Amino acid sequence: MNTKDIRVGVDRLMVRAVHELDRVRQRFFFRGGQWPVVSGRYHVGDMDSPVAVCTLSSVDMMREIGPREGIAIIGKTFTENLGIEKMIQNVVTNPAIRFLILCGRESPHRVGQSVQALVANGIDSEGLIVGSKGRMPKLANVSLEEIDRFRQQIEVVDLIGEREIDTILDRVKETAKRNPGPFRGAAVAGAWATARDVETVECWHRESVDYGADPAGFFVIQVDSDASRIVVEHYSTELKLLRRLRGDKALSIYSTIIRNDWVSVLGHAAYLGRELYKAELALRRGWIYEQNKELTEN
Repeated sequence: MNTKDIRVGVDRLMVRAVHELDRVRQRFFFRGGQWPVVSGRYHVGDMDSPVAVCTLSSVDMMREIGPREGIAIIGKTFTENLGIEKMIQNVVTNPAIRFLILCGRESPHRVGQSVQALVANGIDSEGLIVGSKGRMPKLANVSLEEIDRFRQQIEVVDLIGEREIDTILDRVKETAKRNPGPFRGAAVAGAWATARDVETVECWHRESVDYGADPAGFFVIQVDSDASRIVVEHYSTELKLLRRLRGDKALSIYSTIIRNDWVSVLGHAAYLGRELYKAELALRRGWIYEQNKELTEN
């Protein structure tokens, strides 16, 4: 190998190194070193891909496609409020994502139609998605700044109702070819505030519990297998996120809720006990947990 060949090889390595450093810089600048920023049922593939996929209520299809090259993130979304909020927060904190493919079976909450309405029309003064046909399309936990960035950053690709995997993957490839590059708008603070500023409670158990007052609100329970934790989000009746609880044992989370008087009537307390036990069982055995549904094996 002559000197010229060596110099060319070194130059190529330097270019690759610069590109890799730029990708790392973007991840940490925009994502704070942690992405996705909110928990949920999803698979992360190639974080630098411009394509995200939402399979709406088709959980099996999300699982079948799974994490793969060419898809930044793929997940399901059941609800036209909390589900879309999580979608927004994870999208706007990754500037590489420029397309959102909506596919799979539409839920009764009309999530797909609501996302399209949001991108086209935004929200009104009450936080309701203009033109949504969902039951309660109110976005209470994302800022107007985040919503505006989401609307500017992504193009929606409508495959609602499509359940053929090959058709969806073909559209992923076709869409990726139109990649305009990372979104260049200023990074938003709202999504980081949700992940950072909402109270996070580390759970522990105490034998003496006090079944006290009846606070308003409800709980969304998820299993974060990567972190080996159960994540419970406590919302007000106005859909406002109040706090996020984390723990690896159902009893510790349940005891913390009871100890702080965050549960409502005794029937609700009994329900939480059942669901948290199912979540812990799924976490221990590597099963799939969906709130209000039977456990299924991976």
